[in-house]
Amino acid sequence: MDFSEFAHKLGQSILGALYKGLYGVCESLYDGMFSILDARIIESSHMLQQTPEAWNSAAYQTVKSIAENVFVPMASVFIACILVWELVHLLQESNQMGGQIFEKLIVLLITCGICVFLCSHSFDIVMWFFELGGKATGEIAHTSWSESFNRELDFENFLPEVRDVYETGMIFELMGDMILLFIGNIAILICSAIMYIRVVMWFLEFLIYVSAASIPNATWMNREWSQVGMNYMRKMLAVAFEGPFMLLLFAIYGGVLSGANLGDFKQSMIMIIGCGFALIAMMFKVGNITASIFNAH
Repeated sequence: MDFSEFAHKLGQSILGALYKGLYGVCESLYDGMFSILDARIIESSHMLQQTPEAWNSAAYQTVKSIAENVFVPMASVFIACILVWELVHLLQESNQMGGQIFEKLIVLLITCGICVFLCSHSFDIVMWFFELGGKATGEIAHTSWSESFNRELDFENFLPEVRDVYETGMIFELMGDMILLFIGNIAILICSAIMYIRVVMWFLEFLIYVSAASIPNATWMNREWSQVGMNYMRKMLAVAFEGPFMLLLFAIYGGVLSGANLGDFKQSMIMIIGCGFALIAMMFKVGNITASIFNAH
């Protein structure tokens, strides 16, 4: 064996060791990126299947107490004002109605009683909307979609490991891939944090809306003001169904990644990161989607 052949083998051994070391780091970063994504989506999907009371019992009890002790008395004032308003109109129209005044008064009193019942039980009624949305969430969660998105996205398929001849350029190229994977981990970590924040915002939004449920329900006595109560009910249906649609987004995102075309590593990484940010953007548009479906504004 001459010196040139010995130097070549020595160089190949050094380059091979560097390449395999960098390749192992890249593979670890790749698996870690999907581990972060899987963990956050699994946690978020489990949160979406919880009720507000199970999510945070202290916040739930606080909101329920405020709804019963603050907003229900305020709603009774609204009912009293609307009742007086309707009685005044009834007296003004008594000359034209003749004998129908008694029937109109009975209908008004019955309507007032229904409004009182709705206001006193408004918190439970709106929570039933959430249970309806939760049933849809549970049905979506039990469908056959994968919670682990890298089962079919093996790192070897994206970036095959070189096993024969090593070159210096491969080392620098693999270092660039390692930097790209590091950036991808940071991007997925940011997406995961935003995803958690969005789910928490959904619970907080629902609790804020449900706390004042008795006031919109106090408007059913008046034909014009009843639009407030009707729009509120549509809005609460829309908010309650944001959870199922966010879970549906997770399923769609898993399908998109599972059906990804394996090609250039850099393009594939850009696609994965881009889809992650697209998922976050769509999670913030779910409210507009459900509001459009239920005609809530």
